[in-house]
Amino acid sequence: MLRTISALYTRALPRALRGYRRYLLFASVLFITCVIVGYRGYQIQGEELPWMFRNLAALRDSMAGKSRGMQVLMLLWNNLRVCLVSTVLGWILGIVPMLSIGLNGVLIGVGARLMVARGGWPLGMVIASFLPHGVLELPAFIAGQVVGMRMGFLIPLVWRGRATTGDLGRAFAEGIAILLLFTVPALALAAAVELSVTPALIRAMAPGYPALGL
Repeated sequence: MLRTISALYTRALPRALRGYRRYLLFASVLFITCVIVGYRGYQIQGEELPWMFRNLAALRDSMAGKSRGMQVLMLLWNNLRVCLVSTVLGWILGIVPMLSIGLNGVLIGVGARLMVARGGWPLGMVIASFLPHGVLELPAFIAGQVVGMRMGFLIPLVWRGRATTGDLGRAFAEGIAILLLFTVPALALAAAVELSVTPALIRAMAPGYPALGL
């Protein structure tokens, strides 16, 4: 069993990531661009919570009073569901994954902007508060999105005879490896870190700063 797991992580996963490297680069550039657009382009109006954060607020309220394990599972499912939807609908020319990457990038940029302008946080502190779980969550999210994106880009090539069904099958197998071996474990660990390490780090780093009321 240990030998099989080792082979999956030392051979199968690196091979799958190499097959997706161009898509990972494209998705990363798109995501970073949208974060910058969200941060620089959002104009704060009043004290009302922007509509794009209402689902997050509803998730926070639904998690209240639950055990830590249940909270981790709820947060994991919330993040994983986005990747699964993009994987299932990615065959439509990769449009859904690209929209998901862009919208989530804008969401993070707007959230950072609100924490700076409304919560009084320095931008460096906002970035530092996000790092513990962000270094796990963001790569896992992007990797999950590119699975659907690659399938959406490849299917038209198969229809036009510029790629084979073997290429499509190999891309699908590599995508499943990325989802099962990287995206799901990384999102699970990110959820646990976000609910434990991140709040403790914020309290230790800036006990005097008000938190954004999400």
